[in-house]
Amino acid sequence: MVFSVLPAAAQVVQIGVFSLFRPVELRVSPVSSAVLVITGDTRDILEGRQTIAISLARISEPVRVSAPDGSETDFRLSIPGKIERQFHGILTIQAGDHKLIAVVAMDREVAVASVVAAEMPASTPKEALKAQAVVARSYYAAAGPRHDAFDFCDSTHCQFLRQWPQPSEDAFQAARETSGLVLTYLGKPFAAFYSASCGGQTRSLADAGPGYPYYAVPCDFCRRHSPGVVEGHQLGLCQKGAAGLAQSGIGFREILDHYYPGTSVEQIGVNAFFLLPALPALSHSKD
Repeated sequence: MVFSVLPAAAQVVQIGVFSLFRPVELRVSPVSSAVLVITGDTRDILEGRQTIAISLARISEPVRVSAPDGSETDFRLSIPGKIERQFHGILTIQAGDHKLIAVVAMDREVAVASVVAAEMPASTPKEALKAQAVVARSYYAAAGPRHDAFDFCDSTHCQFLRQWPQPSEDAFQAARETSGLVLTYLGKPFAAFYSASCGGQTRSLADAGPGYPYYAVPCDFCRRHSPGVVEGHQLGLCQKGAAGLAQSGIGFREILDHYYPGTSVEQIGVNAFFLLPALPALSHSKD
């Protein structure tokens, strides 16, 4: 595998959150610092334990939540009685078809760290987390918008995403230590697939079109520990196998080289966003 370095920079992605719940009410509150809530000409500051409720029955204009200066901030978003998560970014809530649409505009690196934390256990060896970070970033860089109202969702339809990990967590550090790195094939980033367990061997993609073809590669860890146990679509990175390789001292580049033969690791440049051919209807690791 070739490793090359090009200029790196940030990229904002629009993540639709809680869409599977089809919420009709959402509640927003600050985490530690005050947040600004703008609805039309109305501006409100939330501090401490203050909470604002947004109802589908009452919303008439989009609601925007940010830091008081308009920048990204930490906030809590919840559906009463169902789910609450902490996010970092700028939140927009608007009325959709019989539901509220909540979209968090976040730095791509924040999204990558959040995916790593959601997709792999905290006990996973660091090099496997770094491999997952590169794969998750590649998907965001190359998949193109997957929804009409936002770029990506927080479910396995796109990539499983929860909340931003703390700087002390390995998931955060894995994203930081691989910042900007993506997988490329024939000189272009591609939306890399991955799954939880391959059962002993990954599979090839029969109709890859002009994109990455994938290859059937052996996975010794799954052959020894969970032969025949398949979780996901068996394409690309096997998360259990990657953890096993990392545990034996293999680095993230070698892990990626094993599961994605013929690819390179490169650092993408400013505002890089690559619109490649439409992806097949495949889900990710938690299906």
